[in-house]
Amino acid sequence: MECLSEIASFLAARYPHLFEVTRATFQAAKPETHGDSLVGEQGGAVRTVKNLVTGEFWDFNQLDKEDPGWNPMKIAGLLQQDDLACMVEGEDGQYFFQAGSICTAGFWRLQDKIGLSLEDIHSRGVVPGWKTKLKFSMERFFQKLKADKPVQRNNYFFQIDDQLDWSQNTNGPEKIFDQGAKGPVPELLSASEDPSWKAPAPTTEFNDVWFRTERQSLRRMPKTGCILFTIRTYFHKVADIASEPGVPGRMASAIRSWPEEVSKYKGGDLYTPVLLPFLDALHDQQLAEGTAMLDAVDNDGEKYPF
Repeated sequence: MECLSEIASFLAARYPHLFEVTRATFQAAKPETHGDSLVGEQGGAVRTVKNLVTGEFWDFNQLDKEDPGWNPMKIAGLLQQDDLACMVEGEDGQYFFQAGSICTAGFWRLQDKIGLSLEDIHSRGVVPGWKTKLKFSMERFFQKLKADKPVQRNNYFFQIDDQLDWSQNTNGPEKIFDQGAKGPVPELLSASEDPSWKAPAPTTEFNDVWFRTERQSLRRMPKTGCILFTIRTYFHKVADIASEPGVPGRMASAIRSWPEEVSKYKGGDLYTPVLLPFLDALHDQQLAEGTAMLDAVDNDGEKYPF
């Protein structure tokens, strides 16, 4: 509930022409009336939120009366584009994925990861370097994260289809996906929505390759102490990005820097054979035309302009 309140409060303050909230009257003896971090305790808790564009309206008091088991994360997910994951500290000090709204994960399902610890999510996902390099630093990061110091980061992948929410071309039908095998359960495939599915072959077309990047933020909620992990996915054809000066060379360099286990994790064999030659050719063309320079930095000081 705290995650929903913080999101609704922010949206109404940042985009008052799009969202509107009403608040409870502050009563010191009733914590449920205390305001969020944006307005302070005495500002009063958010009780209703309205999307002024769609007309959608949610009254939290009314929802409590009609359905005591209503899910705040569902409403939080409907209010904005980001996927949401709420990580809660357990008695053993580990953080567990206890609530979420996941709509555009692309390559994993909420039902496979809900309830898992940070350790299990990454070890079962076979994240490269988790045990040897990442585990200690990430667990320490979660322990030390301050409520007033949110963190933002980005990651990136490539895929050979334009399927944002679920890459069926790569994963097979979502309903019968096996997280461990990274594909559909074989014995269920014949009765699925796509019985003829086969694991994709490497693409031979540069225009088939899409760039997928996630802007992720992590913020500790000030009251409950849980950590809200937000994931906003951006999805573009590599051909569109690579038309920008400086991008092809930098992208090719980044791909070549991957260790073998990272390339395997990112499915590099599906696209690098066609992607790298095209990026190299575009980079050479940009150098020849003078639209890109080796080790150049653009006028705003940003190394990656796109």
